[in-house]
Amino acid sequence: MRKSQHTQEDAYNTLREEAYRQFMNAMLDRKFRPGRMLSQRELAKWTGSSLASMREALKRLEGEGVVKLIPQRGVLITEVTRKDIADAYDFRILIETHAIRHYVANCDPAEVERIRAQTKEILAAIPDEKGIEHFNRCLEIDRELHRQIVAALDNSAMSDTHQKIETTMMLARLNLPAKLNAGTAAFEEHLDLLNAINSGDPEDAAASLRNHLIKARERAMEFAEL
Repeated sequence: MRKSQHTQEDAYNTLREEAYRQFMNAMLDRKFRPGRMLSQRELAKWTGSSLASMREALKRLEGEGVVKLIPQRGVLITEVTRKDIADAYDFRILIETHAIRHYVANCDPAEVERIRAQTKEILAAIPDEKGIEHFNRCLEIDRELHRQIVAALDNSAMSDTHQKIETTMMLARLNLPAKLNAGTAAFEEHLDLLNAINSGDPEDAAASLRNHLIKARERAMEFAEL
């Protein structure tokens, strides 16, 4: 009996995770834009999920700040303001430039080289690749480097908050021109940052990271809706 209960719970959790994944993919594919109001039934239909699974996924999404559940009205996709973007980058500059000093001292050179190789692959593919899969790949590689840097602090509170900030950035990116989301500038800055990390100088790495985040903020703010 207990085994059967665990099997049912595992199946339910899998369906909930799939509903969450399908929702996020739809967001990245720009099917759901910030500011749009949708019903739970619409979302379940669009993602191919059961209504129960979608409801559970929406609880998680609300906790992450992606949506707001409004009684009697539906699900509001969170809009990101210019102030939200500025605040997010202020936080990232503060936390990440602190974290990278720890990262430089403890990072695995092979792991850094792996990220460098992936970054070069992205840069080589940018002229020809413009689809959603390429965008998702760019987002994945960008997030991985920054998450590894923050993880060097071994502080779950900071990592959790940083991940929520990443969600704000993801929502902001949905309003940016595609060429900025998968453009060369950010990844060229990543290569400069990886070179600074390899130098072993924590202050040089922190300066490179700060420069990257300031430029990223400028790009985001330039195209953010007023």
